[in-house]
Amino acid sequence: MSRVGLIFGGRSVEHKVSVASARTVGRGLREAGHTVVPLGIAADGCWSDPASAVSALHGEIDSLPPGGTSVLSSLRPLLEAEADVFFPIVHGTWGEDGTLQGLLEMLDVPYTGAGVTASAIAMDKVFCKQLLEAQGLAVVEYEVVTGVDFERDPEAAVDRLGRLPSPLFVKPSVGGSSVGVSKVEDRGGLRAALAAALRFDERLLVERGVTGRELECAVLGYRPLEASPVGEIVPGKSFYDYADKYLEEGARLILPAPLDEETSDRLRAMAAAAFAAVGGWGMARVDFLLEEGGRPYVNEINTLPGFTDISMYPKLWELAGVPLPELVDRLLRIACERHADRRKLDQGIKSWIAEVSG
Repeated sequence: MSRVGLIFGGRSVEHKVSVASARTVGRGLREAGHTVVPLGIAADGCWSDPASAVSALHGEIDSLPPGGTSVLSSLRPLLEAEADVFFPIVHGTWGEDGTLQGLLEMLDVPYTGAGVTASAIAMDKVFCKQLLEAQGLAVVEYEVVTGVDFERDPEAAVDRLGRLPSPLFVKPSVGGSSVGVSKVEDRGGLRAALAAALRFDERLLVERGVTGRELECAVLGYRPLEASPVGEIVPGKSFYDYADKYLEEGARLILPAPLDEETSDRLRAMAAAAFAAVGGWGMARVDFLLEEGGRPYVNEINTLPGFTDISMYPKLWELAGVPLPELVDRLLRIACERHADRRKLDQGIKSWIAEVSG
């Protein structure tokens, strides 16, 4: 069995969600026979002292207290963890976006989840949508608005969105849990929605609204990728926003989603293809919009999906016959296999350099 560094918390608005996810993952790791080393990151970005990390993981506190020092000087818990493999479950920016993965790559340690490139692309809605579109995967029609565009000529930015039928969804390009996302029913509300979303990112994705169903599929693996059964989210309000996900109890999960076999198989194939398109391995939750009439669109790829008690990702794999302890154990094994392959590639490059250098 392995000694696993469980990394959670973080600087994003999803800090408390990450703490809740870590409790579920920690339970699964212990049930699978692994030793858990809690590694918390406070909301100010400092790595927490071990006592605070343990308290958060045990449910004694729901967030990690700020370190009050520089992030660099707080790294000791990570550097002294002596873990065989790391399990980051830091949702949102500075965790799910490739930055934490880059740190772990520099430390040359195995870690669960997607690598730097896939994490960064999936976190950026504009880049991800452009890549999926280039790969022939169906995405909802969209436009991109930047902060520079809006500041220079707000009316021109609004006018450019005229080709998209209402309602429209305005989203920060980088961010998670629907933070900063708004639904605009008519053009009169667009300028205010754009200004509000630019508080969260300098680039915005604006999509036409789709009347239909919100479906999700979990992906797991390395070589090959596997897709779970499909689940359905029934929002408690007009769309599945941050409050509906975490603060209220209006949304419902339907497992499995009531779909015909052909549609289910198509969505599962699209989920694996979408994750492969961004270069992913490990785990992802791929979200779909199924328009009235039956046309599916890839909406988002989440490379560090939630692991709370109500999260879809572990529930979908449990439905597929993969209970939580087996799921987290498989993720650890994928991490170690991928790390070994990465080292082989690195060694191959060094051998080639030695050969051509004479």
